[in-house]
Amino acid sequence: MEGEAGERVDLTLLRRHPVASILVLLCAAGFLLASPPLFAAPGAPRVSDIRAWTNEIYTRVAIDTGDEVSWKANLLAADPARGLPPRIFIDIRGAGIRDEIRRKPVEVRNGLLRQVRAGRFDRDTVRVVIDLERESSYRVFALPSPFRIIVDIDGEGEVPVLRMSPDAAVPSSEDPATLPPAIAPSVAPPTTSAEPAAPSAPPAVPPSVESSRVAAAPPPTARKPRVRVMIDPGHGGKDPGAIGPTGLKEKDVVLAIGRRIREKLSRSVEFDVRMTRDGDVFIPLEERTAMANKGGVDIFVSLHINASRNRKAEGFSTYVLSRGASNREDLELAARENGVPLRELQGVKFIIDDMFTGARKNESLRLAKTVNDAIVRHVSTRYPGVQSIGLKQAPFYVLVGARMTAVLVEASFISNAREEARLRDPSCLDGIADGVVEAIRYYGQNGILAHSGS
Repeated sequence: MEGEAGERVDLTLLRRHPVASILVLLCAAGFLLASPPLFAAPGAPRVSDIRAWTNEIYTRVAIDTGDEVSWKANLLAADPARGLPPRIFIDIRGAGIRDEIRRKPVEVRNGLLRQVRAGRFDRDTVRVVIDLERESSYRVFALPSPFRIIVDIDGEGEVPVLRMSPDAAVPSSEDPATLPPAIAPSVAPPTTSAEPAAPSAPPAVPPSVESSRVAAAPPPTARKPRVRVMIDPGHGGKDPGAIGPTGLKEKDVVLAIGRRIREKLSRSVEFDVRMTRDGDVFIPLEERTAMANKGGVDIFVSLHINASRNRKAEGFSTYVLSRGASNREDLELAARENGVPLRELQGVKFIIDDMFTGARKNESLRLAKTVNDAIVRHVSTRYPGVQSIGLKQAPFYVLVGARMTAVLVEASFISNAREEARLRDPSCLDGIADGVVEAIRYYGQNGILAHSGS
């Protein structure tokens, strides 16, 4: 890839004209001395990782750069004459690239994507190319702290095409297919199979834990599909979330609630329950949403505990995705859950408006209200006088790009000493879990979900 945008010198012509050759070579030497370096300066951002989550109709690709970079994205149609597939490319200026990424593409080959490859396109540009099996709708956006570029690709055309970037992307005259092939070919992973049907009888035990990061129910086999639910206990690992006056950590509370929800829902054959994490591990926000999308789930519930500088703040609330919020407190909450300064919430406004419309938003609003009312009702039987803050909206990154009915629960205030004490009580955690379970059962049994595949 290096130097492919430069001009080649005609050596035959130089051999015929020795004097001209000397002049040309001297000029070329001067040019090289004056040119910017082929690689980014030390300390500059660099493409350090490319991650992908995929099934036959959906793929999310994350391009990690760490620090903020200037980028643009576009699509080129297939070129049958040259044997080139349709491809999305992202040009990243002023960045370096890790050698391993340049040498070895990310193989997908799932019927939607072929591979993701990257290399240096010119002296100042790293180009990431996503080779598609067929033209598909896509969206490219960035998330900060750490900076990463997210590409969502939808093989069913549900996601509208969005070609926006901080640089106001302009159609490129360069062909990203000129990116060189990998030096070392890699072996494609097995193709992901379609979601199996549900079993004719409930499992004898709760879903087994496949790993410390993902817990899933046994493969379903019955004719009637089960309602697929992803429970997302927030934070984890190096990210403790909010911490109460006596040291109780949000990450531990929400994991305990999530396990209770899974256990209660798994008693019924109607539900296929999964968790983004079933241990004290850190998972980036974009990966949590991608896991839900990849699994084709119908409901996504992200579990959190609120906090406030006002130590008397109390109550339960449930949120849906929105580009803004009704007050500064909700924006500050979203910034804290997103792990970014308040000013950085502005960057996702345009993508939220574009992606979160129609049936999914309406059903998310209804589910959020049902969840919040049910939680307050169940916890009130144990602790009379529990407050409801109600249904709210805010720009939570973990909900960005969700292809299903999705809500985020803020189950009381860990910063309030009284509510922190309640969160240490298993009876209170059971009440929160019972409320979520009641709402999910209602939606599942009445068949009013905006299914991710619809």
